[in-house]
Amino acid sequence: MQVRVPILKSAYRYFKRNLRAKLFLFFFIASAVPLMILGYLSYSKSTEEMQSQTVQYGKSNITQLQSQLDSYSRQMKSTTRYIYSYLLDPLNGTLHPEEPQDYAGYVSQKNFNRFLDAHKTEETSGIYLITPSNIYFGSPQIDVNRLKQQPWWQAIPGNYRGEYWTGLHDSSYYVSRNMNIPKQIIGLVFPVQSQYGYLQNSRIVVEMDATKLLESFRTLENNLHSFITIRDKDGRLIYQSPNMVEARDDDLVWNRSIESSGWSIEIRTLYEPVYRSTIMIRYFTIALIGFAFILVLLISYLFSARLTRRIISLKNKMQLVGIGQLQSRIEPDTEDELGRLGASFNKMVEQIRFLIEEVQHKEQLKKEAQLQAFHYQINPHLLLNTLNMIQWQAKLKSDPEIQNMIHYLIKVLEGNLVITEELIPLQKELQTVEYYLKIQEVRYGGAFEYSIDVNAALASCLIPRMTLQPLLENTFFHGFEDGEGTIRIEVREEGTDLALTLEDDGEGIEPDKLATLLHAKQSPARLGKGGLGCYNVDQKFKLHFGEMYGMQIRSKLGEGTAITIRWPKTEGANNRILSADKEENRTN
Repeated sequence: MQVRVPILKSAYRYFKRNLRAKLFLFFFIASAVPLMILGYLSYSKSTEEMQSQTVQYGKSNITQLQSQLDSYSRQMKSTTRYIYSYLLDPLNGTLHPEEPQDYAGYVSQKNFNRFLDAHKTEETSGIYLITPSNIYFGSPQIDVNRLKQQPWWQAIPGNYRGEYWTGLHDSSYYVSRNMNIPKQIIGLVFPVQSQYGYLQNSRIVVEMDATKLLESFRTLENNLHSFITIRDKDGRLIYQSPNMVEARDDDLVWNRSIESSGWSIEIRTLYEPVYRSTIMIRYFTIALIGFAFILVLLISYLFSARLTRRIISLKNKMQLVGIGQLQSRIEPDTEDELGRLGASFNKMVEQIRFLIEEVQHKEQLKKEAQLQAFHYQINPHLLLNTLNMIQWQAKLKSDPEIQNMIHYLIKVLEGNLVITEELIPLQKELQTVEYYLKIQEVRYGGAFEYSIDVNAALASCLIPRMTLQPLLENTFFHGFEDGEGTIRIEVREEGTDLALTLEDDGEGIEPDKLATLLHAKQSPARLGKGGLGCYNVDQKFKLHFGEMYGMQIRSKLGEGTAITIRWPKTEGANNRILSADKEENRTN
């Protein structure tokens, strides 16, 4: 007793600390207990259950077969009635057996063929109207002479009225032209007796693919060792299983009738094969239970080992990432939860690496921007005061053109040189743009036209300062010739984002240059030709709002350029700014 207690404690500690042992025990118990119960029930109840299932299976299959045959017959009858009604309607035109001699005849024949094709389904093999003179309408193509030599066709009485079910037959009279013609089909023939002329004694033929129907027959015949007999309402044989045997008293028999066609179905299953199968199942169950125990042990061991090995691998990779080895990856070998966890881990590591590179890139851009700011820094007040003095001199000398031009230049420089705010209201940016366009009007006169379309409700939304002026400079310097052209600016809401579109009808951009406009590394030949300005504007939006925002450029030589800028809609407290602008305008 004293020896057993330490052993039990050691086993308990082992299972408590070892995930692999826990999984092995869990999988074995979860698999072995149901197998034992299932084996006992299978051994004691196999015969009873097999017979019950056979009866239920037979009922289900004959009901399914009955429904399938009823669907086929209803569809063929419905199609026949529609065609017959069409032929009785004088408004549908008159059909002629020969090639149409006039347009009305051509239309009548064409409409009838379309009418026949419109009633086809996936199971329909062909729909025809066959005249006594061997002329037929419908598709696909058939050999009428070969059709009339078929035994089932010749068996149709000449004075037959109403529906005539042809039963199952081959499709040797079809003219195949790379078409998937079924080998066995089932058909319905309906004689036309209410027409005069050459349509008298014509026959409407509707045929459907019997492949699925035969598959259902074979399933019943093979799985239940059954024999099927189908007869029409006149007792004529429609289908009978091959190798039919003599009926016995202990056979299982199911009978059904089909209301739509009047057919009767009889399914006869031999009792002896069914009973012999139950005995074999009983012996196989005992043998399989023993084999299953061995298989459960092996699978439980392998599965627990594989599962824990993958978890340990994931833990080791996480430790490597924790010490800075961001190149560590997990090779996904499955699509289960652990495989998706590994893929998520790889994605997380890649995002961490990308964020680190992005932070490093932004820090580099920030340093470069600071260096450029120090290098190009000027005193905006000195420049603005000097321009104000020149404006007053022009006003005193009564030169309004120079006065207006300097006034607009001052407004443009106020927006560009005063860098106390990086994000400004959209209305203020558009005002600066209008001042810049006024300067170009003084320069070029009425050579160009422009329009600005923006909802007043978006006026307070924030946008990076000095966004549109560099783009407009590119338009005037590279897109327009002598300032001639049209410019359209539109700002619209798209969900939670804003989209600004700047379009012109200028010369456009060459494809090789267009492909590099937004790239950081451009050739020296490209700098100073519009590429650097576009790149800087795009980087402004990406630095402020993220990499998913920025510019898209579409252009075609000789037709113009369209630039679209997307950024998130951000409301700014701009009332104070707008009021100050209005007060300054009144003072000026």
